[in-house]
Parts: sequence; structure tokens; C-alpha cells
Amino acid sequence: MRKYEFYQLDVFTNRKFAGNPLAVFPDAENLSDAEMQSIAREMNLSETVFVLPSDKALRGLRIFTPRQELPLAGHPVVGTWNLLARLGVVRHDKENQIVAIEQELKLGVLPVEIEFRDGEPFQVTMTQGAFEPGAVISDEKELSELAEALGLELSDLNLRESLPAQVVSTGIKSLDVPLASLAALGRCRINSSLLAEIYLSYGAIGCYAFTFETMEENSRVHGAFDDKRFVIEQGDFMERPSRIFVEVTGEKGNVRKVRIGGQSVVVAKGEIFC
Repeated sequence: MRKYEFYQLDVFTNRKFAGNPLAVFPDAENLSDAEMQSIAREMNLSETVFVLPSDKALRGLRIFTPRQELPLAGHPVVGTWNLLARLGVVRHDKENQIVAIEQELKLGVLPVEIEFRDGEPFQVTMTQGAFEPGAVISDEKELSELAEALGLELSDLNLRESLPAQVVSTGIKSLDVPLASLAALGRCRINSSLLAEIYLSYGAIGCYAFTFETMEENSRVHGAFDDKRFVIEQGDFMERPSRIFVEVTGEKGNVRKVRIGGQSVVVAKGEIFC
């Protein structure tokens, strides 16, 4: 019988039982693809990461949802490298410094920065894949169906020519839907089957509803990229608040690079038997 150690973290937060939960297997060598998928299904979190040796980077990461493998995802990368830094995989020679490394993902090799404070990993920042704008939903009937899938009215959507409901990607295609207010976001009641039918028809694998209204004064969701650095709030209405640092290089209509980062905390440790 084989056994594999795992950790569970809360990501994009500095306190336990908030943020985005994540399971990480820091030494997953010799697990088959099928075993990784079965374990991710057993963990039943949005993502589970399996860390492997790499001849192209410091480590290779494979990211699974309970249903499929992903080429890249933000909070799994941020949480995994926070953990690996705690486990000594990332070397640092100063109490306070930023260490740059490379990771191998299914998408390819991408850079990561780990900021250490007082000898401990503080914030992990990753570079996303290339930004790719995709299909726009402009038909009023389809937009009404999208609002219905979110449990909202069409008037709750905050649509304009420069900010439509649109499929975008920095490694994973998602349907991004601007809403008019925090109140509208708080009223969302998702019809999962209807919503999936809509975003899958546009080649996306998820949907993100957002608003420019924020809980905190120093946070700002900004899809038009007039700001280069900002903070995204997430999860407050689920009582699992996240705070995500974002940095965009480029201009409106010409995004060259997107980086995201945040803090993480370890909340559990265990073993799984194969």
C-alpha cells in the first residue's frame, strides 16, 4: 500500500477558514493520471495540486478539479508555492527578500515570485498565460438567459461597449459578466445547469460575475485596465473573503502580461492511501 502526504491551505487570505481552499500533494511522483483524478474527486475541493519533479523548472504542478485537469489556475499555484516555500523547496538566504523561480504547468513554463518576510513566505505572485479576448454575448435574448442563470434581471447586468459579457482567457477560458452593484452580486442564485449550458456553448469552462463596487476602499475590480495594480475582492457573500493582488502590463486593448498574487495559510495535513 502506498501513502501520500497532503496539505490543505486557504489561499488569497491571511486567516484560516477564509479564502479559496486547496489541497496540495507535495510529492506526487508515481501517481498515475487516473489516480490523480480519483484523488481530486475524493478531496472534493475546487482544485487539488500534485507536485512532481521537472527537468524544465524547479517543480512541475498538475492541477485537477474533481472532474478534469486544468492547464493553469491562479489560487492553486499561489497556494502550492506558499507551501513549497514553507517546506524548504524554495531556497532563500535573507530574512526579507523576493525569490524568483520557474514552474512547469500543463500550459508551459511560467515564472513565480515568492516574497519572504522574517524568513517565512508572505506573498506569492504568478504570471498568467497570454491574455486572449474571446466571444462576446450581445444578443438580448441570450443576455436575458444569462441573467436568469445568475438568478438576476437583465437590468442587474452592467453592460457597455467597452465592457461586455465576454469570454476571456489567461490560460483558462471563462465567461466574465459585469454586474451593476454589490447588491446585485449578493442576490446571485445560480442555476448551475442553465449557466453551464451558456458558458460551455461559448467554449468557456466557468463564469465570473463581478462589479466595480467593493467592500473595502483600497480594492478595485477594473476590467478596462486604466489601473495597472489593484486588488480584487472575492468570496465575501460566501463568508470566505479573498483578496487578490493583480498587476497588468500593457494598455487598454493591448494587454501584454497579467500577474496575480496573494497570501496563504496552512489549515490541515494528512495522508491518503493508494
